[in-house]
Amino acid sequence: MQASIHRQPVGHVLNLTDEGLCLTGRGTPPQGCQPLLLQLPLTLSGCRELTVMAEPRWHDYLPNGHWRGGFKLQPDAKTAAALTTLASRYGDN
Repeated sequence: MQASIHRQPVGHVLNLTDEGLCLTGRGTPPQGCQPLLLQLPLTLSGCRELTVMAEPRWHDYLPNGHWRGGFKLQPDAKTAAALTTLASRYGDN
């Protein structure tokens, strides 16, 4: 899944739970709580995208020039249900 802020790609989802996610990308990781647009790998309830507030918690830089970072998600009830479905299908078990 690709993640974007203001329709600009910022990274790809490495791991997903209904409470947070881990992203990897190039450049500078997102700073501050921002709306994150997730482009879904499947249609959920008629949607191919989800927007959720994401608060950065940590990041580090990898030897290949990429960063990876953890984000706490602050979803509304509808988005939380979709994230739970996604995490059950694609998250770590």
